[in-house]
Amino acid sequence: MIGAIAGDGFSFWLGHRYHRQILRGWPLNRFPWLIERSAQFIRKYGITSVFLARFTAVVRAFVPLLAGTMRMSSRQFYLANILSALVWAPMHVFPGVLIGLAIAFGGAHAPELSLAAVGVLILAWIGWRMIKYKTAAVLECAASPKASGSNPGESSPQPTFPADRTGQPDR
Repeated sequence: MIGAIAGDGFSFWLGHRYHRQILRGWPLNRFPWLIERSAQFIRKYGITSVFLARFTAVVRAFVPLLAGTMRMSSRQFYLANILSALVWAPMHVFPGVLIGLAIAFGGAHAPELSLAAVGVLILAWIGWRMIKYKTAAVLECAASPKASGSNPGESSPQPTFPADRTGQPDR
């Protein structure tokens, strides 16, 4: 949990500190469509986007950085960051813990406990897939109004951002 919170927190800090400068550098400048899609997602869902992005592989890498770049409040970001890490991290660790417990405490009942552990893993996997598909549907919905008909390989418009603290656009 601490690693997840720290990693996204660092990404948020980079976006908050370096604004759009960081988006012009490699490798981010190679993925303008993903940056725009993530920016649309943040504009549409705000703080919820940080929570949902934790469960979506590609967007997870961009949303914290863009949340900082788009000047989301630190309080809102860290609320969503911490809450999502509290859900996400155990989902990744708990299946292994169950198997370890089944082996360690199983003794004569190891087959039954192993079967129960497999059942819990299957239920966890089903839950994970449901969250993944729901999040993907939300992302697709967020991207579809402006991205319909566009090819990911083509150059897409750069995301629009508010003016910096001096009132000048940071582009």
